Amino acid sequence: RNIFKFKKSNAEKSKKMEKEEKFFRETFMYDKEINVINTATAECSVPSKRRVDLPVTAGERLDVIDVTEGNAVICRNSEGRYGYVLVEHLNFR
Repeated sequence: RNIFKFKKSNAEKSKKMEKEEKFFRETFMYDKEINVINTATAECSVPSKRRVDLPVTAGERLDVIDVTEGNAVICRNSEGRYGYVLVEHLNFR
């Protein structure tokens, strides 16, 4: 029984990730292939002020997807959500 439960939650998570990626591509007009160029840890908790900002909690691991002009990078969290995060809030060690 647990095997089926696991597969179901995996399928749900995969579906949610696809939905988040679709939203990201439409909102950010991002047509490049999504590649992780680095990983970082959030140094402090930051709520999102805009829909395109990614809310982060201290200690959260993030995948850096792309570098933008200015002091923000596009990141993805473990739930598959994408958004801008200021470089000053990240630790790249």
